[in-house]
Amino acid sequence: MFWLFDSCVITTHSVKEIDTSEMAQPDALSEYTSFKFSSAVKPQKTKDWFRNYFGLDRKDDLVNFKSSFLEDSNHEFIITISDYSDKEEYMDLTGLFFGGGVKNRVGDLKFFIEITITDKSGVDHLAEDSIFQKPILEKLSEMRNEFQSFTGSNPDQKFF
Repeated sequence: MFWLFDSCVITTHSVKEIDTSEMAQPDALSEYTSFKFSSAVKPQKTKDWFRNYFGLDRKDDLVNFKSSFLEDSNHEFIITISDYSDKEEYMDLTGLFFGGGVKNRVGDLKFFIEITITDKSGVDHLAEDSIFQKPILEKLSEMRNEFQSFTGSNPDQKFF
């Protein structure tokens, strides 16, 4: 009986789970490779954390800001940090059997962070052919771990 009702729900839009992080190749929305990971923190608090991490003024934007980023490099990188949210959508067909028709349902809102790193020449430093890719990925992984550790230990999300 449970199997019958469970099979009456069809996912119409699924959200990809990101366990740690992933690299996303350029697409129609971005011409650069991006580093993505999930977040349990709402977008405004995410922006606050990254502004604090990079020492940016609240007036500064997280789009195309300059940073040396790598400690042992004199290279200046241009970093863009964006966030987005998504939720799964379902069609529940159970009502077809018991009256009430088809109902559209949505899952919980999930938050994600996407980071691109370029330079003033427009070079994509997360691309496989960049000499900086490996150290940047290591630094991004450290930063992600620090972000998740900090936000995990501050569930009230009152960071600053």
